[in-house]
Amino acid sequence: MVTSVLLVLMSFVLLAAAWFWRKQRRFHIVAMSCLMVFDLFFPVYLYLTHDWWKRLIVDGEIFSFLLWSHFIFIMVLFALYALQVMAGRAMLRNATDSEDYKRTREEHRKQFIGIVIVRLLVLASGALLIVPKGVG
Repeated sequence: MVTSVLLVLMSFVLLAAAWFWRKQRRFHIVAMSCLMVFDLFFPVYLYLTHDWWKRLIVDGEIFSFLLWSHFIFIMVLFALYALQVMAGRAMLRNATDSEDYKRTREEHRKQFIGIVIVRLLVLASGALLIVPKGVG
């Protein structure tokens, strides 16, 4: 589980780098695309490296409020990513001095704040789901 936590923390470093170097569009787009792909396939990695069948089905944790809250946070994150991609593509289409560009840029910025907040909620709810070794 330590590896999983480290991978998630490194993904936050990538998120910070994408924000810090947001003016370098090519880097920003590649970094955020990698982050989105990471978030999409991280549950697959967790499924392959942990005994989820026993925990969710046998132990009955599938009915846990915390688990469903975590799942809903992940779905909200994916929805924000979709909105973020749409806003980013609109920014690339418009001239940098147009009103549409400025409006879309502001939307993109607000969505980024939402993504950071929701990613932190996903991290926190996922951390609460960690079962220490020797328990369970």
